[in-house]
Amino acid sequence: MKDRIREIYKNVAQDSDELKMWREKLEKQIETVLEKEREEMNITEYEKCRDRYYEIAMLAEEGGFILGFQYMLQLIIECSSKV
Repeated sequence: MKDRIREIYKNVAQDSDELKMWREKLEKQIETVLEKEREEMNITEYEKCRDRYYEIAMLAEEGGFILGFQYMLQLIIECSSKV
């Protein structure tokens, strides 16, 4: 089931306008965090660090989507069994 949810995330949800809005907020936050360290790094170090932050954030985003989807299904099952 997780593979199917991951497929939905990659093919549908990942390109949604709402998710794009959240990504913009994430990008701004990453830039804010790195701004403090930018002066101490050369451009290559900065880009590697930024890319690591993005990698971690994208993994968390996907995991959050999968967990949220699973919880939603559990809630639907619980609610439908009480009817």
